Amino acid sequence: MQRAAEKRKSTMDGDYSKLLKQYHKISDRHILVVETDMSDMDVLKVVDLSDKIRKAGNELVGLMRKNWEQLMRTKRYRKLLSLYGNTNDKTKRKELSVQLNEMQKSYHVTWDDCRKCMIPIGKKYGIDAVFALTKAEDVWRGIEKCLYGNGNTIHFSKYGELPCIRAKQMNRGIPISVKDGELQFKLGKTTFKIRVDDRFRQDEVNAVLSYLAEPEIMDRKAVDTLIEDAYCIDTYRPCYATLVPKPPCPHTWHHHK
Repeated sequence: MQRAAEKRKSTMDGDYSKLLKQYHKISDRHILVVETDMSDMDVLKVVDLSDKIRKAGNELVGLMRKNWEQLMRTKRYRKLLSLYGNTNDKTKRKELSVQLNEMQKSYHVTWDDCRKCMIPIGKKYGIDAVFALTKAEDVWRGIEKCLYGNGNTIHFSKYGELPCIRAKQMNRGIPISVKDGELQFKLGKTTFKIRVDDRFRQDEVNAVLSYLAEPEIMDRKAVDTLIEDAYCIDTYRPCYATLVPKPPCPHTWHHHK
C-alpha cells in the first residue's frame, strides 16, 4: 500500500512539473529596466567582464566562421541548398535536410560544436560558464542566419561594443535573492541592489518580492488556474537578470513572468 501511494505521489509530482513547465513556456514575459546602485569601481569591473565576453565571442566567431566558409565552398553543399530551396515536396525536403545536417556535422558547423568550442575559450578569459554559454548562443544565432536565413557572414564585435552580461537562470551567473525586504543581486564577489525611482517600478518590484516570499503557493495557483480556466495568471516569477554595461552606470534588466 505504501509503495502504491508513493508511486501515485510520484506520478502526480511528475504531472505537476510538466504543467508548470508548460505554464512557464506559454506565459508572457515582462522586462523591468532599472539602474543599479553599483559604485563606479564595480561598474568598471562589469565593463571589463563585458569586454572579455566580447573578445571570447570574437574568438568563437573566428573558429565557426572558418568552418562555415569551408562548408560553403563545397559544391555538394551549395547544390543541396539549391535543391532544398527549389522543391516543395515534403519528403524530398526532409531527405535533403538530413543530408545538409550531415554535412554541417562533418564540417563542425553545429550548435554542439559551437558550445564545445566556447568552453576552452571561456576558461582562457576567466568567464563564468553561464556567461560563456549565453555568448555562444548569441554566436550560434548568427550562424543559423547564415545557414537557414538571409545572413551572408558572421560579424565580429568591435572594440567598445559591450555585450550584455546575461544569465539564463535566476540562481546562476547573476543570482537574485532577497535581503532586508529588498532585491539583491550578485556578480562574482560584487553584491548590488537596484534603484527604484517611481511608483510603477516599485509596484513591479513588490510583486516580485511577493512571489519570492511564497513561490510554491504562487506556482501552484498558476498551474491550477491554467488547468481550470485555461488562463495564465501573472506570478511575477523572476527569470533572470541581465546587466547592460553603460559606463559609468550599468542597468539591470530584470525579466519576470
